[in-house]
Amino acid sequence: MLQELAARTGATGWAIASMLFFIGFYVVITVRVFRARPEDLEARARLALEGDDESPTTKA
Repeated sequence: MLQELAARTGATGWAIASMLFFIGFYVVITVRVFRARPEDLEARARLALEGDDESPTTKA
């Protein structure tokens, strides 16, 4: 029954297309991470900590 539904709706094509999209996106992100300079990654890693010395309850 499930195979008949997949054949009628074209779900197989959509499943393959979504998997190819995911793999392509994963490859792009992986390449960007490996080509990034360590200084840039270090700066991004510290972004969340830049305002850490300020108390959230005190307003200047």
